[in-house]
Amino acid sequence: MQWKDLAKPIGAVAPLLGGLLLGPGGAAAGRFAAQALGVDADPGTVSQALRADPDAAVKLQQIESAERTTLAEIAANQVIETARSDAATIESINSTIRTEAGADDAYVRRWRPTWGYVTAATWTLQTVAIVWAIVAHPDQAPAIITAIAGLSMMWGIALAVLGVSIHKRSQDKQVASGQAPTGLLDLIKGSK
Repeated sequence: MQWKDLAKPIGAVAPLLGGLLLGPGGAAAGRFAAQALGVDADPGTVSQALRADPDAAVKLQQIESAERTTLAEIAANQVIETARSDAATIESINSTIRTEAGADDAYVRRWRPTWGYVTAATWTLQTVAIVWAIVAHPDQAPAIITAIAGLSMMWGIALAVLGVSIHKRSQDKQVASGQAPTGLLDLIKGSK
């Protein structure tokens, strides 16, 4: 058992404490829950105490109230840590894109347009095949249409990659032409 497994039952009576159990500060929040219940700071032990102690809800509410400042600091640190992690991930992605854009290999520079062409061709071929199958075997049409639903995940991923690729390619072209890339929020702000 992990601390995040206790987020729902603890969060039902102590929302701040329960919410913290889901993030990187889960162990610290778990120690507060264990302290309130008078047990070892172990998720399994705390889970047993929640079931066994009729006053568990009151005790958790009391510690959340008494330690609200400390818990708020843990929550703030979680937000800061998550933002740092996200910023590092975005920087890594941007670095990869800059490396790709400056690559000597034409294919490395052109993988995004290639993805668009391949996706469009695949979509077209698949649609033609589905129509042909329904026309050639009308008795199988319900099964074919039902099977199409199984393609939702595949196409969802392919089209998401295509959408991101198109957006990034547009930004690359803006930067190459000396313009600052504009996002949706910039466009909304500019229309006022």
